[in-house]
Amino acid sequence: MSDSEIDSDNNSDFHCGTVALLGRPNVGKSTLMNKIIGAKVAIVTPKPQTTRHRILGILSDDERQIIFVDTPGIHQGSKQLNKNMVRIAYAAAEEADVLAIMQDASVPLDAQTRMLIERFADGRLTQPRIHILNKVDKANKDRLLPRLMEMQRLDPGAMAYVPVSAKKGSQIDGLIKEITKYLPQQPPIHDPEWFTDQSQRQLAAEYVREQVFLSMHQEIPFQTAVDIERFEEHGDMVEIDAVILVGSERHKPMLIGKGGDRMKTVGTRARQGLEEILGCKVRLNLWAKVDEDWFNHPGKLIDLGLGTDN
Repeated sequence: MSDSEIDSDNNSDFHCGTVALLGRPNVGKSTLMNKIIGAKVAIVTPKPQTTRHRILGILSDDERQIIFVDTPGIHQGSKQLNKNMVRIAYAAAEEADVLAIMQDASVPLDAQTRMLIERFADGRLTQPRIHILNKVDKANKDRLLPRLMEMQRLDPGAMAYVPVSAKKGSQIDGLIKEITKYLPQQPPIHDPEWFTDQSQRQLAAEYVREQVFLSMHQEIPFQTAVDIERFEEHGDMVEIDAVILVGSERHKPMLIGKGGDRMKTVGTRARQGLEEILGCKVRLNLWAKVDEDWFNHPGKLIDLGLGTDN
């Protein structure tokens, strides 16, 4: 049976609901969602705070439709952008049917992660909670069982504690089955052929931003954003004009690179990724623009899709 042939209306055992992927920055939430969906709907870089807004990844089969909400990493920050990111994460938690609280099991349990777990376990949110211990392929095997026991002590009311490797895909099937148990029994919300709610324009901005993150170093990527000024389809080709915003005059030449080599690399790699996911030729035109303090300007954040209602 193909996804488009799912007859969930006549299946009383069909489960459908939303799962908020929550956790500190860089614990692998986007990697996990991409692996489960089987498509790159969220960008992935080694740098924390890569995900800035709520991203849906949708898994549909003949038994379930799971709408994963990949959220920004919960962290502290003084800029308006940082505050918006944290609000988005907690708003997703409040609206979800299941809370999937993720951590990096390859490093010791730090105070910030412990506080985050205790906050979700304090009873203010009543949805079922599942703890995901990611990166077990890198973890010390002798420490995994004590880590699981520690999780049970910190949140005894959780439904499950699941060790996985999002990068390698191990234990993913078991995680999906565990999540399904706690989803409402109801027909699918989205078309079974959908795998994300992001528009092609949003995907283009994210793919460019991913390459900026991978090409730049230290604090510079966090002061960049991508604004898609034009997205036009011409037969079997898409033409995109994108402006990369930087927060400082000194960052602009660093982004462009010597003779424009860094900007060319960003554009080439982003274009290749977009051609793969869009299934057509892409002409990508990039510019760099200085917009100081864009990350503290509520109106600009809203224009970039990074604002909140509050």
